[in-house]
Amino acid sequence: MKVSRPHLVAIFAQSLDGKIAADRRQRPSFGSREDYQHLETQAAQQQALIMGAATLRAYGTSLRIRDPELLRQRAAQGLPPQPLTIICSASGQIPPDLPFFRQPLTRWLWTTPAGAQAWPPGSGFEEVWVAADWDLLARLLRLKSLGLERVGVLGGGRLLGAFLQAQALDELWMTLAPILLSGYPDPPASIEGWQLQGSPPRLRLLECHPGSVELFLRYRLDWPDP
Repeated sequence: MKVSRPHLVAIFAQSLDGKIAADRRQRPSFGSREDYQHLETQAAQQQALIMGAATLRAYGTSLRIRDPELLRQRAAQGLPPQPLTIICSASGQIPPDLPFFRQPLTRWLWTTPAGAQAWPPGSGFEEVWVAADWDLLARLLRLKSLGLERVGVLGGGRLLGAFLQAQALDELWMTLAPILLSGYPDPPASIEGWQLQGSPPRLRLLECHPGSVELFLRYRLDWPDP
């Protein structure tokens, strides 16, 4: 199955106690400028970026490549300036006045028949992919058929959990931030909503870079044979 879908990399930051934000409705506020540069560098290597609707609502925008050198590198590879941005939302409940819809991006929506009712053609997304059941692997196979080989997953936690449940992540790029968030009333975990089926994947450390305050970790996931 892996050879028939894109190579998928999850790119995210978490606190030392495994949380991605102090509040489920707010954007994380603990990342440094160095972490943002790391995020932008990793995202610039991808042909598409996938985000959950909750993450989009919290930020209001998607990641945009701005660094001139990264833009030159994408141009040299024959890539457009910005990766395709794919938003996942079963409900389709995305405020149409978000700054996201004014960014110079190509926007796609993955949703359900009910969610698609809020987004008729020409209303904000160039493509709306509809499926009654959330068949993630089928969606990824379709991306591969369109020539997309490298895809980044930016979160949030439930979306990362869905990709793990489908055994559809190949790498984790995690920023470990020097902060503790578990004391807040309802902090979201970094990865939620997945249950191990069979043997766990083996994580192999590929890179480890200490920053000025954070630790940047890259792991490969080796999934057991079905």
